[in-house]
Amino acid sequence: MSQANRILYAQKDGNYYLRFIGDVRVTFCTTLNTYLEQLFKADDIRSVAVDLRMAAAVDSTTLGLLAKLALYVNRNAKLKPLLIVEDESMIRLIQSMGLDDIFSLADAFPDQQGALEELELSHADTEMARVKVIDAHRTLMKLNNRNMDAFSDLVKRLETEANES
Repeated sequence: MSQANRILYAQKDGNYYLRFIGDVRVTFCTTLNTYLEQLFKADDIRSVAVDLRMAAAVDSTTLGLLAKLALYVNRNAKLKPLLIVEDESMIRLIQSMGLDDIFSLADAFPDQQGALEELELSHADTEMARVKVIDAHRTLMKLNNRNMDAFSDLVKRLETEANES
């Protein structure tokens, strides 16, 4: 994996922190989803922060997984996770997807999260990746009608491909 594209994490005392670096796209969906599944098993969630300040780009699959994270934390930990973002175009993308309704947005974060470790890139077969992409987009579609309109054809097409294989 390119050192330019990666996800770092830290967790301590119920505080969870993710930092996206470079292009974090569909190739990271299995990696990120696996981490989220582990986080969802935790019973000590006190805070969650996702740092996008070093992200060059994120795609809709990644945004869908972030939505899945926020919705879980909103519902189960009764918290609104923090999304740290400075780039104006990234902020517009987040707002257009409705993520600003389920995250608190900030442009700074004290770097007191402890030592960061890198999430190891997991490779998924085509079918597993398709399932993750469908799930991520279904989550985005639940956020607002604009997302429903934008992604319903994609989800239908991917589901058709899955049924044909």
